[in-house]
Amino acid sequence: MTMQPEHVVTAYHRERPSITRLILEARWAFFQLVFALEHDPDGESVPTMRRQNLLHLGALTDILALRSQDPTLHESARDQGDFLREVDGLTRDDHPLNAHDHLRTQYGLFHGHDHGAVYGTQPPASDRPHRQLPIYPDGPRLLHQMCDTYAWATLGRCLYFPPVNVADETRRHLITRGLILDWAAAAAPADTATAAAAATAGHALRTLDGRPTLNDDLARAYLLDSYRDLYNQDEDDEESPHPAGCAGGCDGTGEVLAVLTWESHGDGLYVPVHQEPIDCFGTSSVGHAPDCATCDGHGYTHTPGYRGLCLEGRIPEENGPKVAVLPPQG
Repeated sequence: MTMQPEHVVTAYHRERPSITRLILEARWAFFQLVFALEHDPDGESVPTMRRQNLLHLGALTDILALRSQDPTLHESARDQGDFLREVDGLTRDDHPLNAHDHLRTQYGLFHGHDHGAVYGTQPPASDRPHRQLPIYPDGPRLLHQMCDTYAWATLGRCLYFPPVNVADETRRHLITRGLILDWAAAAAPADTATAAAAATAGHALRTLDGRPTLNDDLARAYLLDSYRDLYNQDEDDEESPHPAGCAGGCDGTGEVLAVLTWESHGDGLYVPVHQEPIDCFGTSSVGHAPDCATCDGHGYTHTPGYRGLCLEGRIPEENGPKVAVLPPQG
């Protein structure tokens, strides 16, 4: 079997997971967590579902980062590993390598492999990325959109659930899932199976849109064009005022994905339970007004058993007073 960039990590080398399988596992784990939180948020299954989501989404993010060397994906995988350590009752920041190592070790143990974080033989140079990758959307946001659209398209088919535009969510999921496959295939050209899956997604999207059939490369390109048409709009549009390379990480959409709610586990330990897009200020450094009327300048609101991110007093440092930056959201 052809070596892929992620196979330098023992857990991924031994299990040899396909990108298609990783996507199936990640979106199903996310759906199970959303379903549990919507229907029985205090149920005994919620902690297990939360851990499964962190593990499977983290592994997919980590492998995409290893393939593409994208720094935002690398940081997102590290965050998933940090949160997984919290859920497992460990200290988050006692060593810079522990987040990735814990994620990979737990992925290996989940599949019955010991020493999952150990590094093995580097894949041959011919199997590494050897061409310039297209400019893809923000990786962590793309992964969240893929999982979120799948969850809502599935929940929307339930008769007892509030109305959801299933057709619209299904199309969004097809675009985001196909684009992740395309990214993974472009970063590892030897992975012909993932390239074929990306092309199949592109053909399916063109069929859904009533467009004529094209070759595989153009079908894959259609995925990226459709994503930009759907999410980015035009840069001059009032709803998408930021440039594609926005320093705030919004990829031109004017929004960034942020954790808004954490669940208290006692002793000052909070585990994230809800995230959604919020307005991007166009800067990576955002402070909080010390005289905020909502949270008294603390940056967080508190309800029994939960902590919430206060959005009322957020100020970009370059445009407002020099106030303390909020602590890491975890």
